[in-house]
Amino acid sequence: MRLLKPIPGHRIGLFGGTFDPPHWGHIKAARAAADELNLDQLAFLPSPYPPHKGHQVFTNYSLRKRMIQLCLKYDRRFRICLVEEEARLSGTTLETVQHLRKIGYDERCCKLIWLMGSDSLLDFPYWHQPEELLQIISVAVMPRPGFPIENAERRFLDQLQVLKTPLFDISATAVRTGQLDLKKTLPKPVVDFIYQQNLYGFRFSDVPAPSANKPGN
Repeated sequence: MRLLKPIPGHRIGLFGGTFDPPHWGHIKAARAAADELNLDQLAFLPSPYPPHKGHQVFTNYSLRKRMIQLCLKYDRRFRICLVEEEARLSGTTLETVQHLRKIGYDERCCKLIWLMGSDSLLDFPYWHQPEELLQIISVAVMPRPGFPIENAERRFLDQLQVLKTPLFDISATAVRTGQLDLKKTLPKPVVDFIYQQNLYGFRFSDVPAPSANKPGN
């Protein structure tokens, strides 16, 4: 389901990322954040052109978007927001939030909260105008193993909320490279889609055939 139009009093979490692919860590952390922050909606924002990832190559945006859509059924609050694609934005978080404000998602109507993992927090000084971003939206951080929040710059820590969401040691990179079992780390609809599209080098021929029942004696 798409992000609903601005509703007075609604609390909306915005969870941006590449989601290449979306995994149970994303889904369970998002659900826990929605509970802790008392959110009415939590919108995933798959980035068409992630500005913080340098020259890294990503799976086609339309495929990543479809994988997110397959995950929305796991919580009634989950939505997808395609504003970066539809408005042809550069992908910086600041520009995305500014655009949402312009089209009606302002503080007089609803509360917006940007969600990020602690890995992103450690890179936050290198984001586009991070100080200005903190002036126009609340930011909440979800801890991730291996990215200690105490290592972040103090000037930013004082202006954001650290959540108590569970730690999920799942990396999309490890999923893509086959270091983690797809069936244990991704929802089944996403696993099936990956095999159907031959993503990340996985093919239907790699799926073990179900063992035949042994004939009775």
